[in-house]
Amino acid sequence: MRDKFMTGIIAGGIIGATAGLYAFNKMSPRQRRKLMKRGSRVIKNASNMIGMTSPMNMF
Repeated sequence: MRDKFMTGIIAGGIIGATAGLYAFNKMSPRQRRKLMKRGSRVIKNASNMIGMTSPMNMF
């Protein structure tokens, strides 16, 4: 069960990254800048959330 789950996550990540790169190449420069600005904000928020939840040791 766990091997199938990991395989699915890896395959999904590869497919998602490929689709993202294709879409990124089709964007205009203005859309790219907007996406990069929004993406950096999302990554910063996600890292803050991970930093908040790691001391809890829920699992």
